[in-house]
Amino acid sequence: MTTIPPTSVSLLKDISDGTASARWTDFYHRYVPAMRGFLRDRYPSVEDDDVIQETLVALMKAMPDYHYTPDRHGHFRNWLMGIVKHKALDALDRARHFSDIKAGIAEMGERPPLEPAATDDDSWKRSAMEAAVDQLMSDESITARTREVFRHVALMHEPPEDVARQFGISRNNVDQIKKRMIDKLSALVSAMTGKN
Repeated sequence: MTTIPPTSVSLLKDISDGTASARWTDFYHRYVPAMRGFLRDRYPSVEDDDVIQETLVALMKAMPDYHYTPDRHGHFRNWLMGIVKHKALDALDRARHFSDIKAGIAEMGERPPLEPAATDDDSWKRSAMEAAVDQLMSDESITARTREVFRHVALMHEPPEDVARQFGISRNNVDQIKKRMIDKLSALVSAMTGKN
């Protein structure tokens, strides 16, 4: 069971004013353990650090307009955990979508090109994926090296360590490039299929 600390009205006022940014450190130490516990209890598959970071960014934007009136708007802890829950659900949606995109990329490497007359739903999805990959790989706003790293690690399924050595970058850089490119690919597929 997650224990949420009592609300500190003075702390909320200080971070709402925006004049005492050092008080965000106090906020972090006071509330992050409760957020982390909430996420691990209810959403163990999400990256809790990512969700907490997104929650803190949302709070920094919202706090200047926030007024603590528990009798009218409920307790701060409920509002805070509502934001954490919303961000966790967003993360789960992204993870599902990311998984679908990765499966589509893997499938592209396993099948021959589609016949133009293919009409079934799987073929249509695969066609959308192929069109999105073609568009992404011809996007000149993306550096040639980034496109090549992505091609080797995602489309040719080469081990990330080998790709890192081949391009003289770290394994972490390879992972970041792959994630950024899959995010772009996901957005393209969503635009083509009308799915968010």
